Formats: sequence, structure tokens, C-alpha cells
Amino acid sequence: MTAHPRVTPKRIVAVLVAALVIAAVWYLASPLFITTHATVDAPAGFTQVAKQGVWQDADGRHRVSGVAKILTDGQGMYVLRLEDFSVTNGPDIEFFLSSDAAYDGGDVPLGDVGATTGSYNVAIPPGADIGSLNYAIVWCVPFRVLFGTAHLT
Repeated sequence: MTAHPRVTPKRIVAVLVAALVIAAVWYLASPLFITTHATVDAPAGFTQVAKQGVWQDADGRHRVSGVAKILTDGQGMYVLRLEDFSVTNGPDIEFFLSSDAAYDGGDVPLGDVGATTGSYNVAIPPGADIGSLNYAIVWCVPFRVLFGTAHLT
């Protein structure tokens, strides 16, 4: 007669740990396979280009391309305009404006990347010093990884 394996606390813990690891890997890796698309016109009245640049990859694994423009309505309001934009997805990737090509805590946060491909607008907070902000940045917040930059001139 063969004894059936018994349910032991050690086996229960092992199954729970394996389930948590699988869930964590899926949560972190699934954005790499998900793309979202947006096609939005520039906001009415935002016709003047204050600065613009081309997106550049930060490394060989994280891809970003397209054109970044800072548009103004001529009355002190600005938006970051993304045209033909494409970025490798990741967990919690966000836009920032910076004085240099490296992220630091003093950069101007613009919020989450709204779509991984397409053309759309991202609001720039009132009072941002556009003259001193020379780079748009895509930054992965939880892993502190720079995906790419656009030098704005």
C-alpha cells in the first residue's frame, strides 16, 4: 500500500510563496507586452512651439522614439506635445521635465505615461520655469530606471 503525501504546513507555505512569486512576476512583466494608443489633437489655441526635441533611448533595453514639443497658448500656459511617440511599457512610467538629462527629485512631474504609442498632450503645471527645463524624461518610478530623454531646444 502506498501512502498518500500529506498536506503539511511546509508544503502550504511553499505553494503560497510560489503563487506570490508568479503574481509578482506577472505584475512586473506584463506591462512589457501591453501597448496602448492615443490620437489626440493639440489643444485649441496652443499653436506656438516654445521648445522641441527628438526622443532618444537611454539604453538598449528601453526604447523611446518620436518628437516632444512644448506648446504654449502665448498666455503662460504650456503642454508637452508628443508626436509619433512610442515607448517600451513598464510599471509606473512617468513623464518629467528636467534641467538636464538625468532624473532627480527636483524635476517637474507631469504624471503617468498616458499611452505607449501615438500623439497626445500632457499638461505642464502652471508656474513651471520653461526656460530652465531643457529635457523631457520618461522615468520608471519603482525601479528608478531612465527609459529615455528628449533634449528640448
